[in-house]
Amino acid sequence: MADGSTSAKTILEEPFKHVIDEYVHRLQQVTCTCGWRGSSASPDGHNSDWKSHLTAVRGPDTRKH
Repeated sequence: MADGSTSAKTILEEPFKHVIDEYVHRLQQVTCTCGWRGSSASPDGHNSDWKSHLTAVRGPDTRKH
């Protein structure tokens, strides 16, 4: 915009989401879109560094399975 005002798109940006940006299967390494990097390995089938990261930034998953 030539007048220097802020566009509606800039004001109404969607909230940042933490999703996998890159996954290296051999290493079981996840890189989040925020830059966090850690393991997706889940020795007990439930917990992993990746799940801990998501819980830290999103809060606990309250969906019923």
